[in-house]
Formats: sequence, structure tokens, C-alpha cells
Amino acid sequence: MSILVTGSTGKTGRCIVSLLQNRSFNVIAVSRQPGYSTRFDWEDRATYILPFEAVHHARVVSVHLIIPAHIPPQHVCEFIDLSVSKGVKRFVLMSGSLDIPGDPIQGPIRAHLRKSGVAFCILRPSRFFENFSEMPESLRDEDKIVSATGTASIGFVSCEDVAQVAVDCLLAEPPHCIEHIIVGPELLSFNEVAECFSNSLQRRITHGSISVVEQQELWSMFGLPDEFIRLMGSVEEMTATGGEETVYAAETKIVGKKKLREFVRENLSLWTRTEDVDP
Repeated sequence: MSILVTGSTGKTGRCIVSLLQNRSFNVIAVSRQPGYSTRFDWEDRATYILPFEAVHHARVVSVHLIIPAHIPPQHVCEFIDLSVSKGVKRFVLMSGSLDIPGDPIQGPIRAHLRKSGVAFCILRPSRFFENFSEMPESLRDEDKIVSATGTASIGFVSCEDVAQVAVDCLLAEPPHCIEHIIVGPELLSFNEVAECFSNSLQRRITHGSISVVEQQELWSMFGLPDEFIRLMGSVEEMTATGGEETVYAAETKIVGKKKLREFVRENLSLWTRTEDVDP
């Protein structure tokens, strides 16, 4: 059997592929970039069939779905239908920790999975440690972390811990339908995150608290879709009023192993400035 991983170049996708390969499973790591199992581009619906044509006799039984923010839900639903017609028996969908009412992106996809009749899991991880490493310039050059969450706490989690849950869901026998809330071992405010970075980097890192509108303006500079920016604004508002703390209190949550200070120490070079390095 084969396991198809979309988003295989991303934070969690890379970890999922590595974990599956370490267990000797046949993994189809798709990407629009060269060097992967087969080409797959959410924006090019003609590529949706290519992973299934590439496996020959090894039928795809499980698919991990990581959906870019700008992809219309109907494209994802089309791919789900194609996958089911090719024999896929389960899906694992990467979502977010907070359940936003009327979510225009994930809502239709979840509804379509329920109608499809196949087994599926929805992963609801809290915010990733790795978000701090994707664009390290602000923290490295300005000694600042910016957020619109105020003093609210968040169950920051490692991509490695999330990937392990994803792999368990992809391989579960029998397949099951469930939502997994995934958090790290600590509830931390951004003020406490800044303190952690300060201690590890040996210089003062501050948390710049901004409004949701200001945060949305920053996101718009990166060309993100307006609908996604509005959705993420709702996430910030819910977080600021304790939404992540409520999620963390769930008795059925899965708690990861890695703490923030471990992640920071492992990646110190990302935020270390030239003048901080001893000659």
C-alpha cells in the first residue's frame, strides 16, 4: 500500500514523510517543486490524477491533506472525490486548534469528508514552534515578537509531535473518524515566549502587542487572500479572549513532548546576530 502526503515540503509535511519512510512505508511525497515522488499542484487540477498514476500496483490507501490558504474548497473536494474513486480509504486533514463558526475554508472540506463515507481524522494542533523559525528576521534583527493575542496563553507545539499524531492516524487499523486537539506541554503567553528567547539568546527579546487590525495589515503585506486574513483575524480575537486556553483544557487533548526552550536551543543560529558570535 502507499500513503500520499500533500504539503510534503512544509513544516509538518516533511516530518510526516520522514517518519513514514523510517518505518519503511511507501510514501508518495507530492509537490509542485522538482525532486519529489510526483508533481502535484493544488492550482493545477490536471495534476490531481498524477499521484495515482505513479504508484502502479501499490494502491494509495491513505491521504494526508495540508491545504494552502488560497486554494478554493471546491478544488479540495474534487480531489477527495477522485481519491475515493481510486480506492483511498482514509484522509487525515490538518486544521487549526480553534473551531471557527462558519469557517469558509475548512468548513466545506470537513462537510464533504463527512458526506464521502470514508474514514477521516481532523488534526487540530495549536500554534507551531516552527512559526518562529520561518521568518526569523524580526526576532533576530529587532529583538521583537509581535502578536495580537495580548496576554492570553497558547499551547505552542512542535511540528514533530504533530507529525507523530498524523502518522498514527494515517496507519490506524481500523481507520477511525475523530478530531485530535494537539498541544505542547506548556501553556505560554507571548510575553513568556519572549522571556524564553531572552534567556536562551542572552539578550532582551520583547513582545509587541498590537491590534487585530494591525496584525491583519501585516499579513496583507505577504499577499495572503482577504478571506484567509479575515479568518485569521477571528482566530486572533478568539485567542486573545482565552480560546486557546479553553482548547488546552480539553480532557481528550494529545500533549506533545517537546518544550519551547528545547526548540529554541536547537535552532539558536536562526536568531543569533553576527555581533553575538565570539570571533
